[in-house]
Amino acid sequence: MKKYLFFISIILLSSCSTDESSSKSQIQNHKADFTLSKNTERVDWNNIQTGEILKFDVKIKDFDTSPDVQYVLKPITTDATKHQRNKQDYNFQEEIKVAASGDGSSAKDSILIKKTKDSIIIKRPNSSFFVSILKPGNFTQQYELRKMSANKYVAGFSQEILFSAVKIEVYTWNEQTDNSTLFSNSKHSRYYEFTIDDGDQTNDTYLTDSDSKENTYIALYNGNKYNGSISINKAMTFSGKVDTQKSPQVVPNWILSELKIIQKRNHEPDNIITYHNLNLIQK
Repeated sequence: MKKYLFFISIILLSSCSTDESSSKSQIQNHKADFTLSKNTERVDWNNIQTGEILKFDVKIKDFDTSPDVQYVLKPITTDATKHQRNKQDYNFQEEIKVAASGDGSSAKDSILIKKTKDSIIIKRPNSSFFVSILKPGNFTQQYELRKMSANKYVAGFSQEILFSAVKIEVYTWNEQTDNSTLFSNSKHSRYYEFTIDDGDQTNDTYLTDSDSKENTYIALYNGNKYNGSISINKAMTFSGKVDTQKSPQVVPNWILSELKIIQKRNHEPDNIITYHNLNLIQK
């Protein structure tokens, strides 16, 4: 009788263990946990400008390789004040391979392009996507990973990532200040200026002065430095005015080598933001 009870106990314990293991497996299979991070190929994430393409990494935990399972990543696009509008504030992009030409080239002749999407199917536990910045501002981006089984929603998980972007326009322009006469040459003045836009929403104050933050700049152009205070959406000087006669000064360099923003913050160390090799345009 004791031996019989012993066998029953073993069977019951085995059954409980199997049920517990099955339950854990089901819980695990219904997860869609992932981590979202800024790709380490970019060292400096505090000097983002409009027009740039950012790379983000996705790491899915407990990746399910079942043949009927798909993971779908999509941005949450609900809040305009946080620049969450895909195709308006940014483009959510997937990198795909396409043929180098339309003449039936082989796979080895393919090239990588970035295509704007509403959602992306993530096929590996470690993957990446791209964000092309269209507007300046403080971005609070949110992404949801949906686990689908046989085209049905199984689980979901969301994460957010923060960054700021600005629009910088660097330019030169000339004005004729005096006409030529029989006794004198015409006179000209060339100016070197830039503007910064850090966004049009209430919370877009990345480079805007406040009670707790003051922004100044040091510009390095053609081997010379020029400094001043930051004024959002107003013309600022990065090199002194040049007066000439007969004709405008020839622009010595079409690249602003460095624009360094110094943020002085109350009771905190200075924050330095540096933008490199900004192209000048002629206005």
